[in-house]
Amino acid sequence: MKNLLFLLLNLCLVAGASAQQTRPVGSHQAPANWTPNTQTNFASASDAKLYAQQIVDVVGLKANFELMPARVDNAAAVTYGGRRYVLYNPNFINALVQKTGNKWAAISVLAHEIGHHLNGHTVTMNGSHPATELEADEFSGFVLRKMGASLTDAQAAMQLLASQTASRTHPARQDRLAYIAKGWQNAGGNAMRDVAVQRTPQSAPVQEPVYQQAPIERQPATASRSIIGTVRFDASPNSRYFVTDNYQVVQVQNQVAKPVAKVARMNDSRFPYVIYDEQNTKLIVSATGAIYTTNGRQVGSMRAYNG
Repeated sequence: MKNLLFLLLNLCLVAGASAQQTRPVGSHQAPANWTPNTQTNFASASDAKLYAQQIVDVVGLKANFELMPARVDNAAAVTYGGRRYVLYNPNFINALVQKTGNKWAAISVLAHEIGHHLNGHTVTMNGSHPATELEADEFSGFVLRKMGASLTDAQAAMQLLASQTASRTHPARQDRLAYIAKGWQNAGGNAMRDVAVQRTPQSAPVQEPVYQQAPIERQPATASRSIIGTVRFDASPNSRYFVTDNYQVVQVQNQVAKPVAKVARMNDSRFPYVIYDEQNTKLIVSATGAIYTTNGRQVGSMRAYNG
């Protein structure tokens, strides 16, 4: 059975809406199309997946993307056909490791792109901006220290790749290095220094990121949960939806509350919240409470609950 949020979203969409375009977020141009690259020697494709899994493990999250070697210029966080990908060019990755002499450089590139997805930068698909690039850099520095990298390791890729001067879409090298250092310092604890990447995923204290995608509870909300907000969908104006204090969106029918989605924060003053379901269908919420699809169509509203 299709998810309720997915059905509501489709009821609100205009028939014949244009398909999503690939919009990478990072130091790259949007490829018109891309194809998988099966010729990869990033140690091995399995190593790349292992590193990606370790990156999400150290922040206690579930991967909301698919990692894939592809014929792109370098690496990119993209949304394509309604799905999220982290694409990487194996030749670029291996050349980066050879030039820096440091495998952490390759891992930091993956961490940067993964950070774009986990921080919600690809929800609105507005392309690259200096602020989001710095957030992804900070995320990279944070997770690399949790994985055991030194600050020099964490900054190795950006020392080589970043431009000395800022552009319309990307910050200057020194700013990017500073944010990597900020993330690395914020990781704190007793991080290991100058050690090889462990071959098994590590656990670490969780620091909640800007956009934390938590699992949707399968049990109905109980009376012990407080209501903190109300939600109205234009496609279903007579249905009752509420936001509970654990950020579940629940539908109430016949005095029974059924969880249908989750609410998470985003680091965007214009769109401070995102609503998502188990199918990874997403709606963004403006500062005034208006609910929009990622294509910019308003489909409802969210308000604080006044009792």
